Amino acid sequence: MPGNSWSIKKSTIEYYDRLADIYDSLYGGEQKAKIKIIFKVMNAEAGGLVLDIGCGTGLLMEYLVADSGCLVGVDLSVKSLRRARERLRRLEAEQDVSLIRADAENLPFRNEVFDKIFALTLLQNTPSPRRALREIIRVAKDKSQAIVTGLRKYFTIDEFRGLISSFGEYELFPESHDFIAVLKVDKQRINIGSEKNRMGE
Repeated sequence: MPGNSWSIKKSTIEYYDRLADIYDSLYGGEQKAKIKIIFKVMNAEAGGLVLDIGCGTGLLMEYLVADSGCLVGVDLSVKSLRRARERLRRLEAEQDVSLIRADAENLPFRNEVFDKIFALTLLQNTPSPRRALREIIRVAKDKSQAIVTGLRKYFTIDEFRGLISSFGEYELFPESHDFIAVLKVDKQRINIGSEKNRMGE
C-alpha cells in the first residue's frame, strides 16, 4: 500500500475513533434523514445478504436488521464498531449481524456474494473512491443493487456522476447534503475506465 494511501486511512481511523462516542449526537439526525430518503428511492425488497460498508456506529443497521436475511457491517474504526455492537445489543440483534474491521478498498469477501450493498458517507474518506467502488461491484452479485452517497462539500455533481458512471446503470438523487446514487449492478456492462485527479488510484 503506498505510504500516502496509508496516511489517509490512518488519519480517518483516528478521526472516527475520536468521534465514536459523540458521532450520533453530532450527525445522527442528518444521517437518519438521509437514510429515510434512501429507503424511499431504492428497491427496498427485504431479505438476502446485505453489506454496510463504513457502518460506523451502526445507525443504518437499525433500519436493516429486521428485514435482512444476513447483515454484515465493516469499518476501519475499532471504537465505532464497538458503538455499533452496543447498538445491536440494545436492539437485541447482536447475533443477527457480523461486524468486521475491514478496509473498503480491500474487502475480505469472495466475488459476487452480496444481494444489496450500502456505502453511505464513505467515498470521501477513501484514498481512491474508484477503487472502493470496484470493490463494491466485485463483491456484489450480478443484478444486485448498491447504494452509494457522496458529500456535496467534497464532490461536485459532475465529479460524482463521472465517478459512478463507469460502474453501470444508476439513478442519481441530488439531496441537500449528499448525492445519492442507486447503482444497478450489471457485470456485463461495467466499464472501469481510467482514473483522474483525486479520484485516482
